Amino acid sequence: MPDIEQLALFFLALARITAFFIAGPFFSLRNIPATVKVGLSLMVALTVFPLIGPEYEAASLDGWAYIFALVRETLVGLAIGYTASLLLVAVVYAGSLMDIHIGFFMSQIFDPLSGSMAGILSRFMYLLGMAALLAFNGHHLIIAALVNSFQLVPLNTAQVTGASALFLIKIFAQMLTIGVQIAAPLVAVMLIIDVTMGLIARTAPQINVFMLGFPVKITAGLITLSVMVPVLARIIYSLCDIIEKDITILLKGLT
Repeated sequence: MPDIEQLALFFLALARITAFFIAGPFFSLRNIPATVKVGLSLMVALTVFPLIGPEYEAASLDGWAYIFALVRETLVGLAIGYTASLLLVAVVYAGSLMDIHIGFFMSQIFDPLSGSMAGILSRFMYLLGMAALLAFNGHHLIIAALVNSFQLVPLNTAQVTGASALFLIKIFAQMLTIGVQIAAPLVAVMLIIDVTMGLIARTAPQINVFMLGFPVKITAGLITLSVMVPVLARIIYSLCDIIEKDITILLKGLT
C-alpha cells in the first residue's frame, strides 16, 4: 500500500482518538493543556495504528469523501468518550441531589475543572468518582475499549443510525436513574428529618424549626454520607463494568 494511503488511514485513526480524548473522562478536564491532549492522542495513535492499519482497505483520497470520513471517525470518538463520561455524570448528579436535600445547594462554588458552578457534595462525588476510577484502573478499561473499537468498527465503516442515537439516550437515562439510586439513602434520611421537624413545629410552635433544621440536616447528612462512602466505591466499581458493556453495545450498533 502506498505511503500516502497509510498516512490517510493514520489521520482517520487520529481523528477518532483525538475526539475521544476531548469528550472522555479524565482527559477532557479543562486544566489539562490542549497541547498535552493532542500529544497524548498522537502517542496513542502511533502506538495503535501499526496494529490496525494493515487490516483495512486503502482510504479514498477524494477530497469530500475523505472529509466525510474524518467527520465520521470524529463522531465515533465523541460517542465513545460521551458514553465513558456518563459514569461520572451519574455520581455528580447524585451529589447534586444530595446538595439540594441537605441544604448545600445554596452555597455553590466555582468548579475550575468543569468551568461551572457546583455544589459541595457534587464536587466531592466527582472527585470520589475520579479517584475510584483511577484506583480500579478504569482509565485502562476505557482506553482498551477505544483500541478495541477499531476491531468492532473498522475505519470509515461506521453508520450512525436512529437506533444508535436512541441507545445513547437510554444509557443517559440509565445513568440518571443510577444517580437517583445512589443519592436515595441520604434523601430518605433528609425526608425523615423533614417529617420530624414538621411534627415538632406542630406540637411545639415556640421552637424555631427553620433555624434548627439546618444544623440537624447537615450533621445527619454528613454522618449518612460517611457511612455511604465505602459502599459508593463498590458501586463505582460496578459502574465500570456497565460502561464497558455499554461501549461494546454502542460500537456493535455502529457497524
